Amino acid sequence: MEQKSPKLIVLFGLCAAALLPLMLFRDATVSNELRYLSIVDEALRDGHLFAFANHGTAYADKPPLFFWLMMAGRLIFGCHSMLYLSLLALIPAFVTVAVLDRWCASALPANLRTAAAAALMATFYFAASAVTVRMDMMMTMFITLALYTFYRMYEGDRRLRLRIAFPVYVFLAIFSKGAVGFLVPLLCVPAFLLVKKQLRTIGRYWGWLTWGILALLCGLWFWMAWREGGGEYLRNLLLHQTVDRAVDAFDHKAPVYYYLLHFWYIMFPWCILVVAAVVLSFIRRREMNDRALFLSCSAGVILVMLSAVSSKLDIYFLPAVGLAVYAAFILLPALKARRLVRWSLLVPLFIAAVVPPVAFFVTRGSGADTLAGNLSPWLLVPLVAGSVAAVVAAFRDNVKGAVFSFAAGLYLTAFVFGLQVKQVNPYIGYRSICEQARAAAEEKGIDRFVLATYADGVPMMSRGENADVYLGKPLELQPLSVIEGSVDSLVGDTNGIIVFTITDKNPTFAVYGKD
Repeated sequence: MEQKSPKLIVLFGLCAAALLPLMLFRDATVSNELRYLSIVDEALRDGHLFAFANHGTAYADKPPLFFWLMMAGRLIFGCHSMLYLSLLALIPAFVTVAVLDRWCASALPANLRTAAAAALMATFYFAASAVTVRMDMMMTMFITLALYTFYRMYEGDRRLRLRIAFPVYVFLAIFSKGAVGFLVPLLCVPAFLLVKKQLRTIGRYWGWLTWGILALLCGLWFWMAWREGGGEYLRNLLLHQTVDRAVDAFDHKAPVYYYLLHFWYIMFPWCILVVAAVVLSFIRRREMNDRALFLSCSAGVILVMLSAVSSKLDIYFLPAVGLAVYAAFILLPALKARRLVRWSLLVPLFIAAVVPPVAFFVTRGSGADTLAGNLSPWLLVPLVAGSVAAVVAAFRDNVKGAVFSFAAGLYLTAFVFGLQVKQVNPYIGYRSICEQARAAAEEKGIDRFVLATYADGVPMMSRGENADVYLGKPLELQPLSVIEGSVDSLVGDTNGIIVFTITDKNPTFAVYGKD
């Protein structure tokens, strides 16, 4: 087995150092992260480990593993540490890269081994997901481990520990995010064997031992979820969150061609390079070794599977990103079409040098109080410089130089952004406004917080009910018309209320007291 490259440790250290300010200083985003924090707080209060709820409403969308780790951090640190929570994604990202590096080391030239790792770490959606508090990167790590374990068995390593590890990794992928963690290994393995005309050997990998371990582990999980949440929660977990999402999604519904359009920026800036390398090598099959074939075949299977599923989000494609990047880098040395490789790099890298600064200054000059208006123009200098250097390297057929130049520019930009992120936190989270409201509440002795809603009951602040994470108590929901019409009755016998609402599209609050 190939050993981990010492250069990989240096790469991980530099990436972690660049992302450290962002992980230390940013707020939880409103869309999902703040909701997860609220769910964790509620689970700790109620003593739940398998059946979760969000403000009393069953939340069977996600399995327990990631929530358990969040709960552990809350108990250890006494608060929600964004550094700790970000590491729950960053460490799995490093493990994913390390597994792919070890897996592909013997198939990669020495000068491209670390470049492949840097390219993956600098892929747009992979880099963004590495500091996002979501379960997807953890699931990606376990899927990658499961596929790597299968490939080791395929190459002849039939030790019992690998035969046990394979279903355990599959289960942990399921236990991290859900059904995709099961479907990817279930579909990718037979697809590869079918291409290799070895489908009759499927029982060696998906045999009675694999199914037995999965049945045992999943059975224990489902039993505990039933004991804690009841039959309705279990039906929600097993049917509503799987079959309903796949067949006729109640959320994130998108057309079948969704990923064909979004692939280009999910995989940016290596999108054209990946397509060119894989497609050209499939046409010239003699250049496609088994390792590259399995990686590219698996990425293709994930693309087809996700396209067939009704519910779609960009981040769902994350398990395929590392497979596609490493397949492309394995295939690069054998490609004779050097001009194609050069232009596959030049076009997106040129876009990276030009589009972000143009978009930044257009947004900044719009006259509105925008996120860009609170950031220094110097923010994008490293990205532009790195992209320009990458363009020069690509023009000289220096793939390694292009990768490292762009990666350096991207992560230096992330470092500078992390140092400025406190200035834009009010645009991405509710911590700032909640801290102001708590200060006003303490000054006036108020202990009631009200969240204004529209006439249909939808909170005026998007997912504002989860601001209880910062306020330390639930928010009461009241229609804005009721608040405006009968503030005195709402205040009642208390010292007053603090009402959260929206003004000029920005969250704000008002203090109502007996005085």
